[in-house]
Amino acid sequence: MDTTNPPLQPVILSMEVDDDNSFASEYRLRIGNRVKYLVIAPGTLDRCTLSFPIQSLPPLPYHEEWTVANISRDKASGDLTTSLLNRTLAGVKCQWHHTKVDCLELEKTKQLTAMAFEAVSPSIPQLASPPPATVIAKIARFEWELPRIEQETRAYQLLEGSGLAPRFLAHVHENGRIMGFLLEKTEGRPASFQDLSTCETALGKLHELGLVHGDVNRYNFLVTEAGAKLLDFECLQENANRELMSKELGNLRAELVDESGRGGGFIFHGDSN
Repeated sequence: MDTTNPPLQPVILSMEVDDDNSFASEYRLRIGNRVKYLVIAPGTLDRCTLSFPIQSLPPLPYHEEWTVANISRDKASGDLTTSLLNRTLAGVKCQWHHTKVDCLELEKTKQLTAMAFEAVSPSIPQLASPPPATVIAKIARFEWELPRIEQETRAYQLLEGSGLAPRFLAHVHENGRIMGFLLEKTEGRPASFQDLSTCETALGKLHELGLVHGDVNRYNFLVTEAGAKLLDFECLQENANRELMSKELGNLRAELVDESGRGGGFIFHGDSN
């Protein structure tokens, strides 16, 4: 009887492919119940193959302990070469919430942006009140996206209980390291000029906390029955001065009439839309 482990089939969870093939292309792979990373050096494969690279790669030891596989082409022989690293990947340092959810337990239902998606609400018994059936997850697919997640995680800590933002439900972890967060999906619509007063009120409350949002485009306001909530805190500034607050408030009017679609990726849609 063959007792060897069956071959594991990698599933690409995320990819960042350089269209010009002049920079490395990166992949986030699910291998069983683990996540590993693949980096293909520029010029190693043609652009079409980079969209579906797995079958064109040399066999990788998926059962072994490694986190990053670097694939390149030997300049002398032209053969593909593999370098495996088992380094510790960086994670979010601001770990303030008591609940953590495994990213592999999230069932994605809709992609919102490269980093954000809707998912079926996981069971989180620690929460005082259960979240709705759908939640919003935002993750750092790759290490270079971590500073944005770090900033937003800190922002939600500062805004906890303020009512100015969707409820923070949990940190999201991958192989134990924190690399994202889970939010309650709040029903509403993007702001328009008719909502200027409502948005000014929400922004004013944020400023009272000593915070400047940093990007008040119309899609970063979610107009609900209870007023406006703020979204997307990647540019949040703490201990902001009055000049910055006044400038941000002054920019709000122009942002609410902007029809360019800037910032329109991360939107919470109501069920009727």
